[in-house]
Amino acid sequence: MEKQPDVSLPEPVPHILVVDDDELIRQQIERLYVQSGCSVSPVATAEDALERLEAKDIDLVVTDIKLPGLSGVELTERIQELYPDIPVVVITGHAGIENAVEVLKLGATDYIVEPFRAAAIQESTRGVLEKSSAFIDIRHVRRILKGRYEFGGRLSKTPEMHRVFEVIRLVAGTDATVLIEGETGTGKELVANAIHQQSARRSGPFISINCAGFPETLLESELFWYERGAFTGADQSRPGKVELANRGTLFLDEIESIPLAMQAKLLLVLQDQKVQRLGSTKRVQIDMRVIAASNIPLAQLVETGEMRNDFYYRINVVPIQLIHLRQRREDVPLLVQDFLQHHQVALQRGIRSVSRHAMDQLMQHAWPGNVREMQNILERAIVLASGKVIENVDLPDRRPALAGNGQPNEPTSLSLRQWLAEQEKFYLAQQLEACGGTIGLTANVCDVDVKTLYRKMQVHGLDKKQFRSGDSNESEKSDEVEIV
Repeated sequence: MEKQPDVSLPEPVPHILVVDDDELIRQQIERLYVQSGCSVSPVATAEDALERLEAKDIDLVVTDIKLPGLSGVELTERIQELYPDIPVVVITGHAGIENAVEVLKLGATDYIVEPFRAAAIQESTRGVLEKSSAFIDIRHVRRILKGRYEFGGRLSKTPEMHRVFEVIRLVAGTDATVLIEGETGTGKELVANAIHQQSARRSGPFISINCAGFPETLLESELFWYERGAFTGADQSRPGKVELANRGTLFLDEIESIPLAMQAKLLLVLQDQKVQRLGSTKRVQIDMRVIAASNIPLAQLVETGEMRNDFYYRINVVPIQLIHLRQRREDVPLLVQDFLQHHQVALQRGIRSVSRHAMDQLMQHAWPGNVREMQNILERAIVLASGKVIENVDLPDRRPALAGNGQPNEPTSLSLRQWLAEQEKFYLAQQLEACGGTIGLTANVCDVDVKTLYRKMQVHGLDKKQFRSGDSNESEKSDEVEIV
Protein backbone atom coordinates (compact mmCIF):
# COMPACT_ATOMS: atom_id res chain seq x y z
CA MET A 1 0.00 0.00 0.00
CA GLU A 2 1.29 3.45 -0.94
CA LYS A 3 2.38 5.44 2.07
CA GLN A 4 0.29 8.54 2.70
CA PRO A 5 2.25 11.80 2.85
CA ASP A 6 2.66 13.34 6.28
CA VAL A 7 0.38 16.36 6.29
CA SER A 8 0.07 16.84 10.05
CA LEU A 9 0.64 20.34 11.39
CA PRO A 10 3.30 21.24 13.97
CA GLU A 11 2.16 22.86 17.18
CA PRO A 12 1.96 26.67 16.90
CA VAL A 13 4.81 28.71 18.37
CA PRO A 14 3.51 32.09 19.62
CA HIS A 15 5.09 35.04 17.78
CA ILE A 16 5.48 38.09 20.02
CA LEU A 17 6.22 41.65 18.87
CA VAL A 18 8.18 43.60 21.53
CA VAL A 19 8.08 47.41 21.21
CA ASP A 20 10.46 49.44 23.40
CA ASP A 21 12.93 52.22 22.58
CA ASP A 22 15.27 51.02 25.34
CA GLU A 23 17.57 48.47 23.69
CA LEU A 24 18.55 46.81 26.97
CA ILE A 25 14.91 46.22 27.97
CA ARG A 26 14.12 44.91 24.48
CA GLN A 27 16.96 42.40 24.75
CA GLN A 28 15.92 41.31 28.24
CA ILE A 29 12.30 40.72 27.21
CA GLU A 30 13.37 38.98 24.00
CA ARG A 31 15.68 36.63 25.92
CA LEU A 32 12.91 35.85 28.41
CA TYR A 33 10.41 34.94 25.67
CA VAL A 34 12.89 32.91 23.64
CA GLN A 35 13.70 30.86 26.74
CA SER A 36 9.96 30.25 27.11
CA GLY A 37 9.80 28.79 23.60
CA CYS A 38 8.32 31.82 21.81
CA SER A 39 9.35 33.54 18.61
CA VAL A 40 10.17 37.25 19.06
CA SER A 41 10.40 40.31 16.79
CA PRO A 42 11.84 43.34 18.64
CA VAL A 43 11.35 46.93 17.33
CA ALA A 44 12.08 50.37 18.80
CA THR A 45 9.10 52.47 17.65
CA ALA A 46 5.35 52.26 17.17
CA GLU A 47 5.82 53.09 13.50
CA ASP A 48 8.13 50.09 13.07
CA ALA A 49 5.61 47.95 14.97
CA LEU A 50 2.76 48.89 12.61
CA GLU A 51 4.94 48.07 9.61
CA ARG A 52 5.87 44.70 11.13
CA LEU A 53 2.21 43.91 11.87
CA GLU A 54 1.39 44.09 8.15
CA ALA A 55 2.88 40.59 7.74
CA LYS A 56 -0.09 39.29 9.80
CA ASP A 57 1.98 36.71 11.67
CA ILE A 58 2.12 38.38 15.10
CA ASP A 59 0.16 36.76 17.96
CA LEU A 60 0.83 39.25 20.77
CA VAL A 61 2.18 42.79 21.10
CA VAL A 62 4.07 43.83 24.23
CA THR A 63 4.74 47.57 24.18
CA ASP A 64 6.13 50.27 26.41
CA ILE A 65 3.62 53.04 26.99
CA LYS A 66 6.22 55.79 26.36
CA LEU A 67 7.66 55.69 22.86
CA PRO A 68 9.21 58.27 20.53
CA GLY A 69 6.76 59.42 17.88
CA LEU A 70 3.49 57.51 18.30
CA SER A 71 2.94 56.59 21.96
CA GLY A 72 2.02 53.18 23.30
CA VAL A 73 -1.51 54.48 23.84
CA GLU A 74 -1.80 55.54 20.19
CA LEU A 75 -0.24 52.25 19.06
CA THR A 76 -2.80 50.28 21.09
CA GLU A 77 -5.62 52.27 19.52
CA ARG A 78 -4.29 51.63 15.99
CA ILE A 79 -3.89 47.89 16.68
CA GLN A 80 -7.46 47.75 18.01
CA GLU A 81 -8.69 49.34 14.76
CA LEU A 82 -6.53 47.36 12.32
CA TYR A 83 -5.93 44.03 14.08
CA PRO A 84 -8.63 43.60 16.74
CA ASP A 85 -7.81 39.90 17.25
CA ILE A 86 -4.20 40.62 18.34
CA PRO A 87 -3.94 41.19 22.12
CA VAL A 88 -1.78 44.00 23.53
CA VAL A 89 0.08 44.07 26.83
CA VAL A 90 1.43 47.50 27.86
CA ILE A 91 4.42 48.18 30.12
CA THR A 92 4.15 51.28 32.28
CA GLY A 93 5.93 52.96 35.19
CA HIS A 94 4.26 53.75 38.53
CA ALA A 95 3.52 57.24 37.30
CA GLY A 96 1.81 55.90 34.21
CA ILE A 97 -0.98 53.89 35.85
CA GLU A 98 -3.59 56.35 34.57
CA ASN A 99 -2.30 55.81 31.02
CA ALA A 100 -2.44 52.06 31.57
CA VAL A 101 -6.10 52.33 32.53
CA GLU A 102 -6.64 54.41 29.40
CA VAL A 103 -5.16 51.75 27.10
CA LEU A 104 -7.26 49.09 28.82
CA LYS A 105 -10.31 51.12 27.86
CA LEU A 106 -8.98 51.27 24.29
CA GLY A 107 -8.74 47.50 24.12
CA ALA A 108 -5.43 46.45 25.69
CA THR A 109 -5.65 43.06 27.37
CA ASP A 110 -3.31 43.62 30.31
CA TYR A 111 -0.59 45.90 31.67
CA ILE A 112 2.66 45.36 33.60
CA VAL A 113 4.16 47.92 35.98
CA GLU A 114 7.90 48.66 35.92
CA PRO A 115 10.16 47.55 37.39
CA PHE A 116 8.78 44.10 36.59
CA ARG A 117 10.01 40.63 37.45
CA ALA A 118 10.32 37.81 34.94
CA ALA A 119 7.56 35.85 36.68
CA ALA A 120 5.12 38.76 36.32
CA ILE A 121 5.57 39.16 32.57
CA GLN A 122 5.51 35.39 32.04
CA GLU A 123 2.25 35.03 33.97
CA SER A 124 0.61 37.91 32.11
CA THR A 125 1.75 36.58 28.73
CA ARG A 126 0.59 33.05 29.48
CA GLY A 127 -2.90 34.23 30.41
CA VAL A 128 -3.23 36.49 27.38
CA LEU A 129 -2.05 33.79 24.95
CA GLU A 130 -4.46 31.24 26.42
CA LYS A 131 -7.41 33.59 25.91
CA SER A 132 -6.44 34.23 22.27
CA SER A 133 -5.41 30.64 21.45
CA ALA A 134 -8.15 30.27 18.81
CA PHE A 135 -6.86 33.27 16.87
CA ILE A 136 -3.29 31.98 17.18
CA ASP A 137 -4.45 28.67 15.70
CA ILE A 138 -6.07 30.46 12.77
CA ARG A 139 -2.95 32.49 11.96
CA HIS A 140 -0.75 29.43 12.42
CA VAL A 141 -2.84 27.24 10.13
CA ARG A 142 -2.98 29.97 7.47
CA ARG A 143 0.82 30.40 7.59
CA ILE A 144 1.48 26.68 7.29
CA LEU A 145 -1.11 26.03 4.60
CA LYS A 146 -0.45 29.09 2.46
CA GLY A 147 0.83 28.02 -0.94
CA ARG A 148 0.59 24.32 -0.06
CA TYR A 149 -2.82 23.23 1.14
CA GLU A 150 -4.95 26.34 1.56
CA PHE A 151 -7.84 26.96 -0.83
CA GLY A 152 -10.58 29.54 -0.79
CA GLY A 153 -9.73 30.57 2.76
CA ARG A 154 -10.71 27.18 4.15
CA LEU A 155 -9.18 26.10 7.44
CA SER A 156 -8.57 22.72 8.97
CA LYS A 157 -6.23 21.01 11.41
CA THR A 158 -7.03 17.50 10.21
CA PRO A 159 -4.67 15.42 8.04
CA GLU A 160 -7.67 14.22 6.01
CA MET A 161 -8.52 17.75 4.90
CA HIS A 162 -4.87 18.57 4.28
CA ARG A 163 -4.72 15.63 1.88
CA VAL A 164 -7.73 17.12 0.11
CA PHE A 165 -5.87 20.43 -0.16
CA GLU A 166 -2.88 18.61 -1.63
CA VAL A 167 -5.04 16.81 -4.23
CA ILE A 168 -6.56 20.17 -5.21
CA ARG A 169 -3.10 21.64 -5.66
CA LEU A 170 -1.96 18.72 -7.82
CA VAL A 171 -5.08 18.39 -9.98
CA ALA A 172 -5.51 22.14 -10.57
CA GLY A 173 -2.61 22.16 -13.05
CA THR A 174 -4.30 19.56 -15.26
CA ASP A 175 -7.53 19.29 -17.24
CA ALA A 176 -8.50 16.00 -15.59
CA THR A 177 -12.18 15.50 -14.77
CA VAL A 178 -12.80 15.63 -11.01
CA LEU A 179 -15.58 14.04 -8.94
CA ILE A 180 -16.20 15.61 -5.53
CA GLU A 181 -18.30 13.56 -3.10
CA GLY A 182 -19.52 14.81 0.25
CA GLU A 183 -22.60 15.65 2.27
CA THR A 184 -24.58 18.83 1.73
CA GLY A 185 -22.77 21.80 3.22
CA THR A 186 -19.23 20.36 3.09
CA GLY A 187 -18.14 22.87 0.44
CA LYS A 188 -18.14 20.98 -2.84
CA GLU A 189 -18.65 24.05 -5.03
CA LEU A 190 -15.95 25.87 -3.08
CA VAL A 191 -13.53 23.05 -3.91
CA ALA A 192 -14.56 23.13 -7.58
CA ASN A 193 -14.08 26.88 -7.71
CA ALA A 194 -10.68 26.60 -6.03
CA ILE A 195 -9.55 24.08 -8.66
CA HIS A 196 -10.72 26.43 -11.41
CA GLN A 197 -9.06 29.50 -9.86
CA GLN A 198 -5.73 27.68 -9.51
CA SER A 199 -5.83 26.28 -13.06
CA ALA A 200 -4.74 27.69 -16.41
CA ARG A 201 -8.46 28.24 -17.11
CA ARG A 202 -8.84 30.81 -14.33
CA SER A 203 -9.42 33.63 -16.85
CA GLY A 204 -12.25 31.63 -18.45
CA PRO A 205 -15.80 31.18 -17.13
CA PHE A 206 -16.80 29.00 -14.18
CA ILE A 207 -20.29 27.77 -15.06
CA SER A 208 -22.31 25.99 -12.37
CA ILE A 209 -25.57 24.07 -12.72
CA ASN A 210 -27.50 22.17 -10.07
CA CYS A 211 -28.70 19.07 -11.91
CA ALA A 212 -31.36 18.38 -9.26
CA GLY A 213 -33.02 21.73 -9.91
CA PHE A 214 -34.54 20.80 -13.28
CA PRO A 215 -36.84 18.06 -14.60
CA GLU A 216 -35.31 15.92 -17.35
CA THR A 217 -36.81 17.89 -20.25
CA LEU A 218 -35.64 21.26 -18.91
CA LEU A 219 -32.23 19.92 -17.89
CA GLU A 220 -31.44 19.07 -21.50
CA SER A 221 -32.28 22.57 -22.67
CA GLU A 222 -30.28 24.08 -19.79
CA LEU A 223 -27.21 22.04 -20.67
CA PHE A 224 -27.39 22.24 -24.46
CA TRP A 225 -28.07 25.31 -26.53
CA TYR A 226 -31.42 25.19 -28.32
CA GLU A 227 -32.36 26.93 -31.54
CA ARG A 228 -35.48 28.97 -32.06
CA GLY A 229 -38.40 26.67 -32.83
CA ALA A 230 -36.68 23.56 -31.40
CA PHE A 231 -39.77 22.89 -29.26
CA THR A 232 -43.03 24.56 -28.27
CA GLY A 233 -42.26 27.81 -26.50
CA ALA A 234 -38.71 28.14 -27.86
CA ASP A 235 -39.37 31.54 -29.44
CA GLN A 236 -35.69 32.50 -29.44
CA SER A 237 -32.30 30.81 -29.33
CA ARG A 238 -30.72 30.36 -25.92
CA PRO A 239 -27.17 29.36 -24.96
CA GLY A 240 -26.67 26.24 -22.85
CA LYS A 241 -24.36 25.76 -19.88
CA VAL A 242 -22.01 23.52 -21.89
CA GLU A 243 -21.26 26.16 -24.51
CA LEU A 244 -21.08 28.92 -21.91
CA ALA A 245 -18.29 26.91 -20.22
CA ASN A 246 -16.13 27.02 -23.38
CA ARG A 247 -12.48 27.76 -22.44
CA GLY A 248 -13.46 27.42 -18.79
CA THR A 249 -14.92 24.95 -16.28
CA LEU A 250 -18.37 23.33 -16.11
CA PHE A 251 -19.43 22.38 -12.57
CA LEU A 252 -22.21 19.75 -12.47
CA ASP A 253 -23.62 19.77 -8.93
CA GLU A 254 -25.81 16.90 -7.62
CA ILE A 255 -24.89 14.86 -10.67
CA GLU A 256 -26.55 11.84 -9.05
CA SER A 257 -29.87 13.37 -10.17
CA ILE A 258 -29.15 13.09 -13.92
CA PRO A 259 -31.48 10.48 -15.54
CA LEU A 260 -29.98 7.57 -17.48
CA ALA A 261 -30.99 8.93 -20.89
CA MET A 262 -29.35 12.28 -20.13
CA GLN A 263 -26.23 10.50 -18.87
CA ALA A 264 -25.78 8.95 -22.33
CA LYS A 265 -26.10 12.33 -24.07
CA LEU A 266 -23.75 14.05 -21.67
CA LEU A 267 -21.23 11.20 -21.94
CA LEU A 268 -21.00 11.79 -25.68
CA VAL A 269 -20.29 15.49 -25.09
CA LEU A 270 -17.61 14.73 -22.51
CA GLN A 271 -15.87 12.24 -24.77
CA ASP A 272 -15.92 14.26 -28.01
CA GLN A 273 -15.92 17.80 -26.58
CA LYS A 274 -18.67 18.60 -29.08
CA VAL A 275 -22.26 19.64 -28.43
CA GLN A 276 -25.31 19.51 -30.68
CA ARG A 277 -27.85 22.22 -30.03
CA LEU A 278 -31.49 21.20 -29.73
CA GLY A 279 -33.17 21.80 -33.08
CA SER A 280 -29.86 21.81 -34.95
CA THR A 281 -28.05 19.17 -37.01
CA LYS A 282 -24.55 20.61 -36.45
CA ARG A 283 -22.14 19.70 -33.65
CA VAL A 284 -20.12 22.58 -32.21
CA GLN A 285 -16.56 22.10 -30.90
CA ILE A 286 -16.03 23.17 -27.26
CA ASP A 287 -13.09 23.31 -24.87
CA MET A 288 -14.08 22.82 -21.25
CA ARG A 289 -13.06 21.08 -18.09
CA VAL A 290 -15.72 19.20 -16.12
CA ILE A 291 -15.96 18.98 -12.34
CA ALA A 292 -18.87 16.99 -10.90
CA ALA A 293 -20.22 16.76 -7.36
CA SER A 294 -22.55 14.39 -5.55
CA ASN A 295 -24.17 14.25 -2.11
CA ILE A 296 -24.10 10.44 -2.12
CA PRO A 297 -21.48 7.87 -3.23
CA LEU A 298 -22.08 7.33 -6.96
CA ALA A 299 -20.75 3.77 -6.77
CA GLN A 300 -24.02 2.87 -4.99
CA LEU A 301 -26.03 4.16 -7.96
CA VAL A 302 -23.89 2.11 -10.35
CA GLU A 303 -24.64 -1.01 -8.29
CA THR A 304 -28.40 -0.36 -8.37
CA GLY A 305 -28.40 0.45 -12.09
CA GLU A 306 -29.29 4.12 -11.57
CA MET A 307 -26.03 5.28 -13.14
CA ARG A 308 -24.29 4.03 -16.26
CA ASN A 309 -20.89 2.39 -15.76
CA ASP A 310 -19.32 4.27 -18.66
CA PHE A 311 -20.65 7.61 -17.42
CA TYR A 312 -19.40 6.93 -13.90
CA TYR A 313 -15.88 6.06 -15.04
CA ARG A 314 -15.79 9.08 -17.35
CA ILE A 315 -16.48 11.58 -14.53
CA ASN A 316 -14.65 9.71 -11.74
CA VAL A 317 -11.11 10.29 -13.04
CA VAL A 318 -9.82 12.10 -9.95
CA PRO A 319 -12.05 11.52 -6.88
CA ILE A 320 -12.08 13.95 -3.93
CA GLN A 321 -13.91 12.85 -0.79
CA LEU A 322 -14.91 15.63 1.61
CA ILE A 323 -15.38 14.47 5.19
CA HIS A 324 -18.31 15.80 7.20
CA LEU A 325 -17.90 18.16 10.13
CA ARG A 326 -18.70 15.37 12.60
CA GLN A 327 -15.38 13.76 11.61
CA ARG A 328 -13.35 16.89 12.29
CA ARG A 329 -14.81 18.37 15.44
CA GLU A 330 -11.39 19.78 16.39
CA ASP A 331 -11.93 22.27 13.55
CA VAL A 332 -15.10 23.71 15.13
CA PRO A 333 -13.37 26.38 17.31
CA LEU A 334 -11.17 27.30 14.35
CA LEU A 335 -14.12 27.69 11.99
CA VAL A 336 -16.15 29.63 14.56
CA GLN A 337 -13.43 32.20 15.20
CA ASP A 338 -12.64 32.52 11.50
CA PHE A 339 -16.33 33.16 10.75
CA LEU A 340 -16.48 35.87 13.44
CA GLN A 341 -13.40 37.51 11.95
CA HIS A 342 -15.07 37.90 8.57
CA HIS A 343 -18.77 38.48 9.35
CA GLN A 344 -19.67 42.13 8.79
CA VAL A 345 -22.15 42.43 11.67
CA ALA A 346 -19.73 40.72 14.08
CA LEU A 347 -17.02 43.17 13.08
CA GLN A 348 -19.33 46.17 13.47
CA ARG A 349 -20.46 45.08 16.93
CA GLY A 350 -17.04 43.90 18.09
CA ILE A 351 -18.23 40.30 18.62
CA ARG A 352 -15.02 38.28 18.74
CA SER A 353 -15.70 35.15 20.72
CA VAL A 354 -18.23 32.66 22.08
CA SER A 355 -18.62 31.56 25.68
CA ARG A 356 -17.39 28.19 26.89
CA HIS A 357 -21.02 27.05 27.20
CA ALA A 358 -21.79 28.06 23.59
CA MET A 359 -18.63 26.36 22.34
CA ASP A 360 -19.59 23.18 24.19
CA GLN A 361 -22.97 23.31 22.45
CA LEU A 362 -21.30 23.67 19.06
CA MET A 363 -18.78 20.90 19.73
CA GLN A 364 -21.50 18.42 20.75
CA HIS A 365 -23.88 19.11 17.85
CA ALA A 366 -24.26 16.43 15.13
CA TRP A 367 -24.01 18.93 12.22
CA PRO A 368 -26.13 17.17 9.58
CA GLY A 369 -25.86 20.36 7.52
CA ASN A 370 -22.08 20.60 8.04
CA VAL A 371 -20.30 23.98 7.62
CA ARG A 372 -23.30 25.63 5.98
CA GLU A 373 -25.46 24.78 8.99
CA MET A 374 -22.77 26.13 11.32
CA GLN A 375 -22.63 29.42 9.44
CA ASN A 376 -26.42 29.72 9.58
CA ILE A 377 -26.47 29.13 13.34
CA LEU A 378 -23.59 31.53 13.98
CA GLU A 379 -25.15 34.25 11.86
CA ARG A 380 -28.37 34.01 13.87
CA ALA A 381 -26.36 34.09 17.12
CA ILE A 382 -24.46 37.19 15.98
CA VAL A 383 -27.66 39.07 15.15
CA LEU A 384 -29.25 38.16 18.51
CA ALA A 385 -26.14 38.69 20.67
CA SER A 386 -26.54 41.45 23.28
CA GLY A 387 -22.83 41.84 24.03
CA LYS A 388 -19.40 41.20 22.54
CA VAL A 389 -19.46 37.52 23.49
CA ILE A 390 -21.96 34.99 22.10
CA GLU A 391 -23.31 33.38 25.27
CA ASN A 392 -25.71 30.85 23.68
CA VAL A 393 -26.44 29.38 20.28
CA ASP A 394 -29.88 28.33 19.10
CA LEU A 395 -29.41 24.77 17.88
CA PRO A 396 -32.33 23.08 16.08
CA ASP A 397 -34.34 20.51 18.00
CA ARG A 398 -33.48 17.20 16.37
CA ARG A 399 -36.23 15.21 18.09
CA PRO A 400 -38.66 14.02 15.40
CA ALA A 401 -42.34 14.83 15.33
CA LEU A 402 -43.79 11.42 14.60
CA ALA A 403 -47.35 11.66 13.28
CA GLY A 404 -49.65 10.76 16.16
CA ASN A 405 -47.09 8.69 18.06
CA GLY A 406 -44.33 10.97 19.27
CA GLN A 407 -41.17 9.42 20.66
CA PRO A 408 -41.61 5.67 21.27
CA ASN A 409 -42.35 4.85 24.89
CA GLU A 410 -40.77 2.01 26.76
CA PRO A 411 -42.15 -1.29 25.41
CA THR A 412 -44.89 -2.93 27.43
CA SER A 413 -47.03 -5.49 25.60
CA LEU A 414 -45.13 -5.15 22.30
CA SER A 415 -43.38 -8.17 20.86
CA LEU A 416 -39.66 -7.91 20.16
CA ARG A 417 -40.32 -7.59 16.42
CA GLN A 418 -42.87 -4.81 17.01
CA TRP A 419 -40.55 -2.98 19.40
CA LEU A 420 -37.64 -3.19 16.93
CA ALA A 421 -39.89 -1.86 14.16
CA GLU A 422 -40.89 1.09 16.35
CA GLN A 423 -37.23 1.82 17.12
CA GLU A 424 -36.35 1.69 13.42
CA LYS A 425 -39.21 4.05 12.59
CA PHE A 426 -38.09 6.46 15.30
CA TYR A 427 -34.48 6.31 14.11
CA LEU A 428 -35.39 6.95 10.46
CA ALA A 429 -37.71 9.80 11.41
CA GLN A 430 -34.95 11.31 13.53
CA GLN A 431 -32.46 11.21 10.67
CA LEU A 432 -34.99 12.55 8.15
CA GLU A 433 -35.79 15.40 10.51
CA ALA A 434 -32.09 16.19 11.01
CA CYS A 435 -31.48 16.16 7.24
CA GLY A 436 -34.53 18.23 6.39
CA GLY A 437 -36.19 15.41 4.48
CA THR A 438 -33.34 15.18 1.94
CA ILE A 439 -33.31 11.54 0.87
CA GLY A 440 -29.77 11.31 -0.51
CA LEU A 441 -28.24 12.90 2.59
CA THR A 442 -30.36 10.78 4.96
CA ALA A 443 -29.35 7.58 3.15
CA ASN A 444 -25.71 8.59 3.45
CA VAL A 445 -26.02 9.34 7.18
CA CYS A 446 -27.86 6.02 7.77
CA ASP A 447 -25.25 4.18 5.68
CA VAL A 448 -27.87 2.58 3.41
CA ASP A 449 -28.60 3.02 -0.29
CA VAL A 450 -31.41 5.27 -1.46
CA LYS A 451 -33.66 2.38 -2.53
CA THR A 452 -33.40 0.72 0.89
CA LEU A 453 -34.29 3.98 2.60
CA TYR A 454 -37.32 4.53 0.36
CA ARG A 455 -38.48 0.96 1.00
CA LYS A 456 -38.21 1.31 4.78
CA MET A 457 -39.97 4.68 4.70
CA GLN A 458 -42.84 3.07 2.82
CA VAL A 459 -43.03 0.25 5.36
CA HIS A 460 -43.21 2.71 8.26
CA GLY A 461 -45.50 5.21 6.50
CA LEU A 462 -42.93 8.02 6.56
CA ASP A 463 -43.25 10.82 4.00
CA LYS A 464 -40.26 13.05 3.37
CA LYS A 465 -42.55 16.08 3.01
CA GLN A 466 -43.48 15.99 6.71
CA PHE A 467 -39.85 16.61 7.62
CA ARG A 468 -39.39 19.62 5.35
CA SER A 469 -40.03 22.86 7.17
CA GLY A 470 -39.95 26.24 5.48
CA ASP A 471 -36.31 26.58 6.51
CA SER A 472 -35.53 23.17 5.03
CA ASN A 473 -37.00 24.17 1.71
CA GLU A 474 -34.94 27.32 1.68
CA SER A 475 -31.90 25.22 2.56
CA GLU A 476 -32.53 22.95 -0.40
CA LYS A 477 -32.69 25.95 -2.71
CA SER A 478 -29.42 27.21 -1.30
CA ASP A 479 -27.74 23.87 -2.06
CA GLU A 480 -27.00 25.29 -5.50
CA VAL A 481 -24.16 27.31 -3.97
CA GLU A 482 -21.73 25.65 -1.61
CA ILE A 483 -20.26 27.86 1.06
CA VAL A 484 -17.68 27.45 3.89
